[in-house]
Amino acid sequence: MTRILRSIRFNIFLGSLIAFFAAVGTILPQLGQEPQKANAFMQAHPWWTKFFSFFGMFDLYHSWWFMSILALMAVDIVLCKLWNKPPDVGIVSLPPELTDEEDLEKHLDKKEAALKLKPFQAFFGSKMGFDDASRAARGHLRREGYHVKEEFFLPGQAGAFAATKHRIQRWGSYFAHIGLVVILIGAMIRSVFGFVEMVPVLEGGSRRMQHMFDPRSFVQRVEQLFWGHPWSMKEPVDVYVDKFTIEYYKGTMDPKLFASNARVMTGDQLLGQKIIRVNHPLDVHGVRFYQASWGAGGMFRSVTLKLGKETLKLPQRVPVKIPGTPFTVEADMMLPNFTITDGQADTASLDLKNPAVRLMFSVGPHQTSPLWLLKNYSDLCFTEDANGQLTHAPSPPFQLAGIDPILFSGIQVAYDPGFPIVVLGAIMWLLGMIALFYMHRRRIWVLLESSGSGTCRVNLGAWSSRGVREYEAEFRGLAKSLRAELKSEDNFQLTENPIVEVS
Repeated sequence: MTRILRSIRFNIFLGSLIAFFAAVGTILPQLGQEPQKANAFMQAHPWWTKFFSFFGMFDLYHSWWFMSILALMAVDIVLCKLWNKPPDVGIVSLPPELTDEEDLEKHLDKKEAALKLKPFQAFFGSKMGFDDASRAARGHLRREGYHVKEEFFLPGQAGAFAATKHRIQRWGSYFAHIGLVVILIGAMIRSVFGFVEMVPVLEGGSRRMQHMFDPRSFVQRVEQLFWGHPWSMKEPVDVYVDKFTIEYYKGTMDPKLFASNARVMTGDQLLGQKIIRVNHPLDVHGVRFYQASWGAGGMFRSVTLKLGKETLKLPQRVPVKIPGTPFTVEADMMLPNFTITDGQADTASLDLKNPAVRLMFSVGPHQTSPLWLLKNYSDLCFTEDANGQLTHAPSPPFQLAGIDPILFSGIQVAYDPGFPIVVLGAIMWLLGMIALFYMHRRRIWVLLESSGSGTCRVNLGAWSSRGVREYEAEFRGLAKSLRAELKSEDNFQLTENPIVEVS
């Protein structure tokens, strides 16, 4: 079992599985985020609804099996990538390190043989003594940004040291994988302790939230410990929309801006108040109230009828006498985007694109069949029979001149205690990727041997985590500047497999 969990293929399979179900959760409407769309889907597809409901697909991100996949992915990453300590070097295989020997001659022979295995080599003579040349070479490499580590040093005779640049790259893959584990932990915390709820509220009204917070929960105890302001209440929470504002693009019914003057109350206690707009939520101790949507239901303050040169204002479900006639008219229902489905009046959406109003006329105790008038099509109307079936009617002598609808504000309430952890994991992953791909590691080995008479011989070997061609120019420049630092007057040789001599 451990062998399977430590398999890279199994790791890729789990990642693909999570991505697939995340895509399903994006396509399939979720009850917590889009309850209206989810309910519409359930009504339209009863067979699929049974199947999806059995597996909890309408609340996918909180289902036990999805959280189990996330947990398994976290365990798999730990076993597959983070099991070794110290961490492996990711995609980079380091060349073998030079080892110490008791016998100096054999030791130097092995050193030179090891240097010849490096992608780049260079050697030259120096007119400086061994000790001075060693100090100068170390100082020069440090100024170039290299970290120098001594391997062995025999004063006045020979020595070797390794210089490394961007050592952090070795930890890049390790750090990125830790970030992925942290992200998965944050996602699981959100699934267990967080929620998303859509709360539609009529303008001037309120709506009670379904979710309540338990102040004794572990997450809120942690929040109280660190932030000191938990949402610790036992009473239900009500969301109020005192005013809803909407602006349209000129000449269209497409919304340009919509905002709600929202209040959040628990009993008589005000928890928070703000004019919320898209991307400008109200934050109440970690619980965020977003302006997510808007729409029109069947409610309206009044409609205006135009009868010749006269107008008549009709409040909803209030009979109004038509002046100069024995008729009384009552407007009882509005559909924001009128359409006909199976011969009956319906709305295609909650947008005010094609509003229609149902009117009922009466004379004394006698009432006529309901009549549907369309605001955008004044010459079109329908009568409705007892079964709700519509029939075209002749153009009436009056028109629907205006509607003052009562809009609702769709407020999405989200509580995500795992969000800071996910952000931390994302930052760790990003830093790991930057270290891994943008801070490529270089290493230079320097072997110095005394040649007597105050001179020494310098051998260089180099390696880079990237291709040799990308490091070639940098190494040539570094070898030449080091030669100048060590006061070398003879031509030096810089070789690369296959050997290339450079003056």
